Amino acid sequence: MRVPIAIVALGIVIGGATISSAQQSIKGAVELSGGTNVPASPSLPRLNLTNEQREQVRKAVLTEHNEVQFRLKSTKAAKDFTPAIGEKLPKGVKAQALPIPIRSQIPELRDYWYVKMKDQVLIVNGMTNKIVDMFSETQPIS
Repeated sequence: MRVPIAIVALGIVIGGATISSAQQSIKGAVELSGGTNVPASPSLPRLNLTNEQREQVRKAVLTEHNEVQFRLKSTKAAKDFTPAIGEKLPKGVKAQALPIPIRSQIPELRDYWYVKMKDQVLIVNGMTNKIVDMFSETQPIS
């Protein structure tokens, strides 16, 4: 028995549409072993540091000798970058994990990184490389 080509083609189109719609329903999600879908690119909770917490961070990183040096080939292009909240770090500037003691004291910082640049401490979203907070590295925060 031969099946007409039109019926086979229709079956392929309908089957493809079903698979496509199933894939769209989970697009952008990761399925955990328990069957729960979670976003593939989760966002961090909004960071709302108090001035006291900023001062704790400032003191914790003050003695770290990791200020961005613009004479290095990898960071030379970032020389004209003006840090601002919401801006993405320029290419070549790498954020670092905050010191463990400060992450223990302020747990909401555990997924955030930092950069010391142009006398500023920049708190950076580790997933997006965007600056979420910034304050003076050298001046105490009152």
